[in-house]
Amino acid sequence: MKRNFKIFLFVFALPIFAQQKIGYIDSQRILSEYGKAKEVKAEFEKKIQEWKKEINRRQEELEQLQKNLQTQSFMLTEEAKLRRMEEIQKKKAELDNYINEIYRKDGKAETLNKELMQPLIQKIDTVVSEIAKEEGFSLILDVSTGVVIYAEEMYDITNKVIEALNKMSVPEVVVGEKIEYYIFKFKEEDADSKSRSLGSRIKNLIFSSIKEGLGKAFEEIKSADLTQTKKSLAIEDEEEVSSNLSLATQFLNMSGITFVLIGRVWIEGGNILFEYSIVDRKKEGIVASENVEVGVEENLKERIVEKVLPKIAELYK
Repeated sequence: MKRNFKIFLFVFALPIFAQQKIGYIDSQRILSEYGKAKEVKAEFEKKIQEWKKEINRRQEELEQLQKNLQTQSFMLTEEAKLRRMEEIQKKKAELDNYINEIYRKDGKAETLNKELMQPLIQKIDTVVSEIAKEEGFSLILDVSTGVVIYAEEMYDITNKVIEALNKMSVPEVVVGEKIEYYIFKFKEEDADSKSRSLGSRIKNLIFSSIKEGLGKAFEEIKSADLTQTKKSLAIEDEEEVSSNLSLATQFLNMSGITFVLIGRVWIEGGNILFEYSIVDRKKEGIVASENVEVGVEENLKERIVEKVLPKIAELYK
């Protein structure tokens, strides 16, 4: 997908920059780690695949018409052959026009890319400008363009930009009545996820992400405070609750807390995937559920911030 970041050309020889504070970003990293940019890329790729699928369908239809003409040619009159050839030429022209409409300059693909990316680019530019002003930078360069040959890490604001952008993606929660919640250890579906303790790791990462991203409105009830509830329901292993909606609902009713978060995690083809569900006491059931593809373990917190936090904020803001 095309980028349209503002690029600042820097000439080291000019004395005007001697006393300026110069910073830099890596726009490639921003686009790969900014959650909203990844969503936009996925949306664009999905549309591209739809177009490719239609192109393949039309190509197969054309090839079948050509094959039919070859195999049936000896049975057709000259007039019938001519009609078939005209139909083939028409289909070929339609296919060529369709491909051209999508991939030509200013075609559907380029237009869609601009429509999807322009709001993101504006937001990124705004965040870069705000951080630059706050930290007293006079100029911000983009290392991914090849303009910067060498720069010290202390002048790199890429991480700050990514953090600010991802934080903006989480709806703000209005502080009012405390929202009490509990996160159960996710059920580990295979030996690999068990050996890596992914169920506990996801539980802890969701908790820390809520604490960092959603603030004082949310209060996690400690496991020690729920001992009697667990005992009354004969819960010995938290994974029991994560695989039993009825048990999760009973737990909510007995404890009186607002919601619990349950789920499961597994590894498929080397990639980590997890499914989470938010179970609400007042609604007496699941109010949100989603499968999340993580990839490598290092992406866990990022996916939680992208997928789980916005849904919790949306439900309880």
